[in-house]
Formats: sequence, structure tokens, C-alpha cells
Amino acid sequence: MRKKIDMETSLLQNITHTYSYEEYKNMVIKYAEEYATSGEQLKERIAATLINAQRMKRIDKQCIINYNLHTLISQINRKQKWLLISESWCGDSAQCVPVIAKMAELNKNIKLEIVFRDENIDLMDNFLTNGSRSIPKLICLDEETDEIKFMWGPRPKSIQDKVSELKKNIPEITHDELVKNIHLWYAQDKTKSIQSEFIELLNKLNFG
Repeated sequence: MRKKIDMETSLLQNITHTYSYEEYKNMVIKYAEEYATSGEQLKERIAATLINAQRMKRIDKQCIINYNLHTLISQINRKQKWLLISESWCGDSAQCVPVIAKMAELNKNIKLEIVFRDENIDLMDNFLTNGSRSIPKLICLDEETDEIKFMWGPRPKSIQDKVSELKKNIPEITHDELVKNIHLWYAQDKTKSIQSEFIELLNKLNFG
């Protein structure tokens, strides 16, 4: 395990292009205004980026970090780097990245850095989810030692379970219908699931 961590953190150290959340959000908004997207300029990705820019603006305004999570974040007393792999066209990123950014804002010991997946494939390939380059993917590192403290992504488990159940029950479901259901679940969830999962992660980190 130590060898694997060494390999991963060496990749992290070689990253040159990282963005703050404000920089990332402004890039997504600019892409949308210019009818473009990050990475490959595919029609469906451009359309997704247009919608995601609006989703991010809405979540920025509406999301409130709950008291228990706020307390746990405030107790982090070592400097951490939260490295977040994302893309402007990713719907899960649009739903989750603003929430993670609000968490990071609550403690000056947390430095959130966002990178684009398709510009950092070697990095992404060391943090696959069931063999897939699924995003968003968050890697939390101790800033002094580069030790990986925890990882999260690409979506809350409760929503992933609903996705798996829907695919099982309706094998012929189209991609568009699946995406529609995913965003409906996010809307109904109101960021509760992602906040609950971070409470569990930070409890283990702070008191485990």
C-alpha cells in the first residue's frame, strides 16, 4: 500500500494546471457562453455544459452545509490538499463540486485544487472506480506528507444504488432517461447524501 501511495502522490506532484473553485466555475460559465466545453468538443458534451453552468449557479446559492459537517470540518487542524478531478460536461460534477467547494471554504487548512480529467489521464487512471474513469473524484492529501487521507466519488452511494437498481429493472433504459432520473434524485436529495458521506469520512479522519 505504501508503494501505491508513493506512485500516486508522485503523479500529484507533477500536475501543473490546477484551478480554484472560482476559476473552475468561471471557466464552465465561459464555456457555456461560448457554446463550448472542456476536453473534446462533442455536441452532447457542449449541451451538458450549458445545463451544468446553470446547475452550479443554483447549487452555489441554495446549498447550506449542515451543523454536524460544519463542526467536523472546523476541527481539521492539519493542512490538507483536496484534489478534485472533474470536467465541465459531467453532470455529477455539476451537482457535487459546488458542495465540496462550500465545505473547503469553511477551514483555511483546506486547499481545494481542481484539475480536468482529460488533461490528466495518468492521474485519473490511478483513481479509477470499478475500472472506469468516473468523475468527480476527490483525493484528500496531507499537504506536508502527501499521504492520501481519504477519497470520495464519483457520486453519493444512495444515488448510485438507485442508478444500479434502475438499470437492473429496466435494462433497455436510454442514457438520456437515466441522466434525467439521476438529476431528479439529486434535486430530491438536496445535497443531504453527499454531506452525510463526508460526515462519515471526516469522523474517521478526525477520530478514527
